[in-house]
Amino acid sequence: MADLNRWSPDTAPAHPIAAMGEPMLALYEEDPNRAFAVFDRYMTSEDPWVRAAVPLLRGTFGSMLGRMDWAESDCREALAAFRALGEAWGTAAVLIQLAEFARLRGENAAAVAALEEAGALGKQLGAWGDLSHIGGKLAAVRLRMGDLAGARTDLERAEREEAARGIGQSDSATWLGLVRAELLYREGDTAAAGRICGGLLAQLEEKQSSWWYGVEAVIQARLALIALTAGDQTRCRTLLAAALQTATSWVELPPVADVIDAIAVLAQQSDECATAAATLLGAAHAIRGCFDEGSLNAPAVRDAARARLGAEDFEAAYERGRGLPRDDVLALAAAAVANPVTAG
Repeated sequence: MADLNRWSPDTAPAHPIAAMGEPMLALYEEDPNRAFAVFDRYMTSEDPWVRAAVPLLRGTFGSMLGRMDWAESDCREALAAFRALGEAWGTAAVLIQLAEFARLRGENAAAVAALEEAGALGKQLGAWGDLSHIGGKLAAVRLRMGDLAGARTDLERAEREEAARGIGQSDSATWLGLVRAELLYREGDTAAAGRICGGLLAQLEEKQSSWWYGVEAVIQARLALIALTAGDQTRCRTLLAAALQTATSWVELPPVADVIDAIAVLAQQSDECATAAATLLGAAHAIRGCFDEGSLNAPAVRDAARARLGAEDFEAAYERGRGLPRDDVLALAAAAVANPVTAG
């Protein structure tokens, strides 16, 4: 990367690989805020692709850090820039990120449209490894829409495409495994979903890499809720405690929020503290930067807590959670795992 950057007298990268490399190094070194200074420098690049990529990178890193108020607008700026260049890869990459924003709002039809366009562009590029990843994302959105048959069709197609690549347990294969576990969970086959989650966690344990902590935490949280469904509250608490520790060991904030949402499920289904559930949902909102309308569990917990508390008391508890400092949020979540009665 340093050699590539030396080709650029204005210190902006002259090569797309260097443009991607420096921000990822900042992420690896757990200093993602450093990347924003890098992005400012990139705007001086003579390469129009690099300049178009800057708002995509800003938006992607912004979403990692819970800065949703401007992350999506940056990505839309990048989409316009890549479309103007007629650049298929960049356009598809932005559409994948925009689909995630739409999913978070519960705008599933918009998410599907963005992913389908990204997939069509990917096919134009030929052998592009992200095609199976896009298929998995489509399946994840469809199962949240209640279209389990469509989700299964998309997922099985993506699994075949991934298997055809012949590269073993890739990033996409791990993601597809999580989507299959979620599909089985929605279909009611919690035992099979649990087995898949257990297998994925064993594979991630072998990787010994902090890059995977976010995914690992989400899988641990899903397995915890499977245990809760089976009536094993003790195992659920153990897994959620582990998930919280795993998620907070990495810099990306959405997995932390996902785990807190799962802890809210525990608080609500324990039938002990609806106030704690509402406060936890608000805390997850603060961490992520928004409520996850596309969550498999959080909207139902919100509705149940609001029904139990009444709208006014629910909103008060939710806003309390949104206003908590990060350390207090994590203390609240840990307390709810240990004892939901005292967490609210």
